[in-house]
Amino acid sequence: MDELYAVLTRLLMGLGHLALILVVAPLLQGFIKKSKAFWQMRQGPSILQPYRDLRKMMKKEELISEHASWIFLLTPRVAFAATLMAALVIPNAWGWAPLSGWGDLFLFGASLGLVRLFLTLAGLEGAGTFGGMGSSRELFVGLMTEPALLLGLIVLAFITETTSLQGMAASLLNVSPIFIPRILALITLGMVSVAEMGRIPMDNPDTHLELTMIHEGMLLEYTGPSLALLNFSEQVKQLLLLILLTQIIWPSGLITGGDGFLGILWALGFAGVKVAVLGFFFATAESLFVKRRLFRAPHFLATSTASAILALVSLWIIRGQI
Repeated sequence: MDELYAVLTRLLMGLGHLALILVVAPLLQGFIKKSKAFWQMRQGPSILQPYRDLRKMMKKEELISEHASWIFLLTPRVAFAATLMAALVIPNAWGWAPLSGWGDLFLFGASLGLVRLFLTLAGLEGAGTFGGMGSSRELFVGLMTEPALLLGLIVLAFITETTSLQGMAASLLNVSPIFIPRILALITLGMVSVAEMGRIPMDNPDTHLELTMIHEGMLLEYTGPSLALLNFSEQVKQLLLLILLTQIIWPSGLITGGDGFLGILWALGFAGVKVAVLGFFFATAESLFVKRRLFRAPHFLATSTASAILALVSLWIIRGQI
């Protein structure tokens, strides 16, 4: 009976973990848009506008190209499911993840890679010129971001001696914030997150110019509920990446849920402030810089990979072994 109670408790906590992420993801998107509007000295959309956009798209008719196959219809569902899988290994406000075990960082990277695979295939399904351009550019970016992402996480795994993201969040409490490999790994993951979220200087999430967009090019053929699922998946991925960065900068394990309901609320509030500050930082960076030309994108991404390699080398020099 006790084992059944423990399983049900863990199941309910996992569902609550996912529900919180799903509810907050559009709110974060609205906050970032509002922050950009602040720096551009305009009113901007409401912070709740992403919820309205998703509801509007869910009510629209879905049009499917005659050239599309089953991959086109399956992609939004796979992207959403894979993003939820990534959410299950990301520690929440008090450092707990529903699926915590050996190899979490590889599961996180594989989930994002699966989304990219199906999106690039779906971009080709509509037999449109711009969809093919978007797919080729997405693969071009992914070719350089995925190694840097995994190498940055592997450096943190060497530092904390665990491949569990939950274990990393707890172990980083005992690592100095100015530890050089940790700082370099944070720089790597920060630059990769910019590319994964499709933000300036890598991409412009607010543009629909066919010759410059990357991610939006693969979604041009989608309408209705499928487009809503894809946009929702991107919002969830954006939230997950920011949560991961906040766990490295200031691990949420500093606050635990052992103090009862008020302790949990305090932990949620503290984690929310950290994510909001990081979202405001990215919005500020987008307002200060312009989008890079596509042929200069490798310079930016190569810097993230170089930072990860330096983190690995500096860890070997400092500790004498890896």
